[in-house]
Amino acid sequence: MADHVQTWRKKLRLVVLVGIAKQELESNKEITKVYEILEDEMQERWGFVADTKKRYLDDVKKILETNMC
Repeated sequence: MADHVQTWRKKLRLVVLVGIAKQELESNKEITKVYEILEDEMQERWGFVADTKKRYLDDVKKILETNMC
């Protein structure tokens, strides 16, 4: 059961992060700046450590690449 909760939380967090990324990219911000904004959000909202931030950023990047094709 705990696995389902963690998966659900991760999906919700990714929805939030992808939404922020899309909004920032639409306002013509550089991708490096967008990643900085996402890292700040992850730290502020969820207190993620560097390794977790990197995994989430990789997931966001994959999602955005998939949606752009």
